Amino acid sequence: MKTSTAVLRQNLEAALTEVTAAETALDGALQGLRAGVRAEKVTVSATMETAFTRVRAAREALAKLRDQLDDD
Repeated sequence: MKTSTAVLRQNLEAALTEVTAAETALDGALQGLRAGVRAEKVTVSATMETAFTRVRAAREALAKLRDQLDDD
């Protein structure tokens, strides 16, 4: 079953919205961790930094796909 470009674009936009919201939430959490007590935040901060980097990369990849669809 072939998916139409319109459906792909709609699904892509929904994914971008979700990833962008996750990126914003992670960024806010990281800001809070950076302000916290160092001994309590080290392990959580490293995990959050990794998650944030992955979410940002996913958002950028989704945006690139959207741009490629728009070029067609």
